[in-house]
Amino acid sequence: MSTHAVPIEKYHGTGNDFVVVDTADGVGDRSAFAEAYCDRETGVDRPDFENDREREGTASDATGSTAGRRGADGVLFLKLETQYRPTRVVMTLVQPDGSTAAMCGNGARVVARWAYDRTGEREFMIDTQAGTRRATVSSDGKTVTIEMGVPRFEAADIPLTRDGQLIEEDVAGLTVTAVNTGVPHAVAFVEDVDAVSLDAVAPPVRHADVFAAGANVNLATVVEDGHGSDTVPAIAQRTFERGVEGETRSCGTGAVAIAAVARRLGLVDGETIRVRPPGGELAITVPAGGSTTMTGPVTHEFSGTLPADPR
Repeated sequence: MSTHAVPIEKYHGTGNDFVVVDTADGVGDRSAFAEAYCDRETGVDRPDFENDREREGTASDATGSTAGRRGADGVLFLKLETQYRPTRVVMTLVQPDGSTAAMCGNGARVVARWAYDRTGEREFMIDTQAGTRRATVSSDGKTVTIEMGVPRFEAADIPLTRDGQLIEEDVAGLTVTAVNTGVPHAVAFVEDVDAVSLDAVAPPVRHADVFAAGANVNLATVVEDGHGSDTVPAIAQRTFERGVEGETRSCGTGAVAIAAVARRLGLVDGETIRVRPPGGELAITVPAGGSTTMTGPVTHEFSGTLPADPR
């Protein structure tokens, strides 16, 4: 196993934080790398790089959304392909448990910001295991919009261990709707997301037999439905993520899942919905029968190097 040092960047999108590695720099065991450096107690931390940043003059524009938190919600291994127009980025997300996720909305927005920081370009095609997604970066680099595809409710697409859709049904004590927005999600609308113990109610749903590959579990509360007013609908979000095996400060595919289910159930009016995870706010558009989009901020936190072999 190689012991060379690997340059890394740390970014977050509405508090959903990632270590970013250029695949050209070479990490042999990606699972071990992610398990070590994403650990919330012993993983990567900004103070580890204070001296490096001073020596290299690397600036940080972190907002503090993840200040004081070790580790990350995943490692993004990226390959930049500038021979294409727009530039393509091959994205592989390895989660804290060493597994690979097919898609991550906030992660894909971080990818676009990373590519913008490297190239100065503003349009990118991001290749994920769930398909290719087009991303657009704002002129100041601080906001990214990404296409998220069409939400899928059919059993085979989620996947479920049964036929038909799962809409507003009891699963392990929660009334949930199942949808795939790049990865499988269970969405439950409740009276107050903060009044429910997510760590208590989510694991039984995440591991329920009906979900063939498990599911991310989202609690949602409609704050403003937009019916009969000019107000843009707003929904509070909390998400327990598969692979992280705990709550994250933001989940982009979860925000899209919540917005898509809210539209499907007629809980909100209009195609644009503000979804509010603990880490900030995301603007989700859910056109009838069309591809969804997600817009939100991305922040660069710090740069540094880490041993390719954490052991």
